[in-house]
Formats: sequence, structure tokens, C-alpha cells
Amino acid sequence: MKRIYLVGLGPGDPQALTLRSLQTLEKVKKVYIRTHRHPGVSMLDRHNIDYKSLDFFYKKSATFEETYRKIAFFVINAALQHGEVAYAVPGSPFFAEKTVELILKKSALAGISCRALPAVSFVEAVSAELGLPREKELVVHDALEPDKLLDNPDKHLLIIQAYNRQIASRVKLQLATLYPEEHRVTVVRGAGLAAQKMMVTVPLYELDRLSFIDHLTTIYVPPIASYGIADLQQVMRTLRSEDGCPWDREQDHHSLKPYLLEEAYEVIGAIDSGDNDDLCEELGDLLLQVVFHCQIANENQAFAFHDIVAGITEKLVRRHPHVFGQGDAKTADEVVRTWQQIKKDEKKDRKSLFTLENYLPSLLRAQKLQRQASGVGFDWPDAQGAWDKLAEELKELKDAYKEQDGAKIKEEMGDLLFAAVNVARFLDVDAEQALAAATNKFFTRLRHVENRARDEGGEIAEYSLSKLDEWWNEAKKRLNG
Repeated sequence: MKRIYLVGLGPGDPQALTLRSLQTLEKVKKVYIRTHRHPGVSMLDRHNIDYKSLDFFYKKSATFEETYRKIAFFVINAALQHGEVAYAVPGSPFFAEKTVELILKKSALAGISCRALPAVSFVEAVSAELGLPREKELVVHDALEPDKLLDNPDKHLLIIQAYNRQIASRVKLQLATLYPEEHRVTVVRGAGLAAQKMMVTVPLYELDRLSFIDHLTTIYVPPIASYGIADLQQVMRTLRSEDGCPWDREQDHHSLKPYLLEEAYEVIGAIDSGDNDDLCEELGDLLLQVVFHCQIANENQAFAFHDIVAGITEKLVRRHPHVFGQGDAKTADEVVRTWQQIKKDEKKDRKSLFTLENYLPSLLRAQKLQRQASGVGFDWPDAQGAWDKLAEELKELKDAYKEQDGAKIKEEMGDLLFAAVNVARFLDVDAEQALAAATNKFFTRLRHVENRARDEGGEIAEYSLSKLDEWWNEAKKRLNG
């Protein structure tokens, strides 16, 4: 059977090559190494092992991804041609080695078996140099995948494949969007080597100024956060345990409903206040409610936190084909239309495309139902239709008032408010927020009138309406309308 031996050369020291790996390389007739630029290759030279370096693929390819694909394809074809080959890589083959990942994925389809001969990885070497914790506190990321560098601010981070200062610069710029520019990072070159080893700690902003950065370089970034989402989940599990909090143990989905609503409104209040510290705290309180509900659901074997994360992630990817797929949407309006169409396709098995969420405040409920109707084409062609409907409903309310028909007045008032929400939708105004802002404005002006009355030695009820109007107009001017 055709076979590929996947051999690890170790982190750098030639002595890190295992005896079994050395014997395999001596036995196999066709040996390939991903790169000659690794100190471990000297052990092959010392034992007169004939090998072929695949460094030339780096010169022929525009990106690292393309290089890795070509190398994997070459090694698989070599196995098909020669029957048995060895492919040696820096570090350990199953640890952060893209070419090996590709070979393992494609070789089975080609009828080729793979056997790995592991070695000490760079993680062991760097951890030993820096005295780093292992297991859950340590995370390894690839410098060539900068979008993942911000995922674990609560962990000790090792960044590999920072081949040169240009890549180090990209790493620095990405980290700087979350980590302070003065955050101390350690750059280690040649971990595990007896000679030519370098280790320097610098502020983040100086990361790409180090001249010795090369293919043997690893970047260590200490954590900036004391806790992560896993810690919050563990706290909640403890609170719900037999040795936890009696109040927390008593709660269920229904008893927590008021707190969920309260925390959501407090987030909105923090947004309106413009206080970022307050917003940070209130978002944390809201997140607690999410984790609380997930823990209860997990105890009931309904779902867990990872299920809601997976669900919303899949939904976002699915509903953004213009970003993650082959879709095309260049404007916000096109994005909304695509989103609505995908939602419609997802819910085609439902009895109705429309929903009436009675748990929502009335203005929000009206807005959502109107958006649903508009999404399937049941809508005025432009805002004029909504304006005309608003005028019609106002006339009908006045007529009902003249007739002194209480039930009719209530009905027509509802129709008028519904029409007003429709106008707001056409004007791209959120009716709920608009009414909240108007209520807050009224409150602020009313407090001004109250304070003016008290400054005069009395209360509002003791003054004439004309005097109160005078103070009201004064409030409008002072408070910018």
C-alpha cells in the first residue's frame, strides 16, 4: 500500500529528532523536507540522508496558502509514483502544520495511508524558555491568520509563523485593535537551540522593529483579561449547584423574564446616556441573563451555550452570502432584501410568513408586523400613501369623538397610532425610540418648570397656566428645543 511518513524535525535543535524518525528517514528512499531553513536538517546531512527540499514552491507561489497547497499536492503525487515517501516538517507534524493537514485530508481519497512520527513541538520549547502554563491557559495562533488573534484575550497567546518583519507588522496592527500599545510582548527566536537563541521583551508597538525576526521566531502575548466566557459559565454552574446560591437554584426561565427585560432596557438607557463604562457594565448584566438561561436549559437537557453560539453563527453566515459565499450585495438596501428573502426561504414550511409577538411593546409589535408585510410586497409604493392613511385615520378619530362613541374612539385611536408607526417606518425612524425621546424631552422640560416654580417659593399647581407656559417656553429655549 502506498504510504507517506509524516516526520517532525523538532523545534530547532537537531538532537530533538527522534531515533525512530531518523531510522525511518534512512530507510525510505524518497525523502522530502518542506524547507531547508531549519537547523534540524543538519542531522539528515550528518547521516548522509538524501532528500529534496521543497523551498522552491515558496518562490513560485503568490501566497502561503497557495504554497502549502502545491507542496501537499507534490507529496501526494510522489507517494502515488514511488509508493513510499517521507515528508519532514519543522516541529511536530500534527501541530500547526498546514501542509500536513492538507495531505491528511487528500491522501485517503487517493488510497494513500499516512503514518505520523511526532517530535517535540515548538510549544514545548517556547514554554520551557518562558515558563508558561499549559493546557487551558495557553492558546496557539498562526500569524498568517490574523483575524483569529483577538479571540482569546484571557489566555497566554503564542503566535507562530511570524516569518519576517512584514508579517510581524500585520500581527502588531491586528493586536493593537484590542491590546494596549504598551502591552509587553516577548519575541523568542530559536527556542530550544543551544546557540543563536534570542529572547527580547518589548512594548507591542515595537514588535516589528526587531531585526532578528525570521522563520524560527515565535511571539508570546500575555493575557489582558482576567476572565473569559468559560469562567462566567463556570461561575453560573457553581451558583446553580447544590453548594451554590439558594436564590439562583430556585430560578427558571419564567421567573427570570422580568430581569431579562429589565437588563435589556438598562442597556438601552446606557446607550442613550453615552457613558461607555455604564454600557460595558449593563452589557455584562445582559450577558449574565443569557448564560443563566443556557445553564437552566442545559440542566434540562434542552440546549447549551455552545448551541446558541453555533446557531447564531450559522445564521449570520447563511444570511450574508455576499460576505461568506457567492452572493452579491453592494448596498444596504440590497443586503436587507437578500436577508428577507433568505428568511422567507427558511420559513417556507411555516403556516404563515407573519408573526404577532404579543410579548413585545405595542409600538415594536406594530413596526415588526409592518416590516413583515412590506417584505412580501404588501405596502404603499411610497411615503405619500402612509401620509394619506394617517390623515384618514385622524379624521375618523375626530368623527368618533363627535359621536361620543367610546368603543369607536378607542378603535380609531389605535388605528391612528398604527398609521403613525407606518409613517415613521417610511421615514426610517424607529417609532419606539422616537416616542421614548419625546417622553424624555417632556420630562426634562417639566422638571425645569417644577424647579422654576420652587425657585419662586411654590409648587406647579399654585401658578396660572400662562405662567407655566412662560417657563415651558423658557425650557424649550434653554434645552435646545
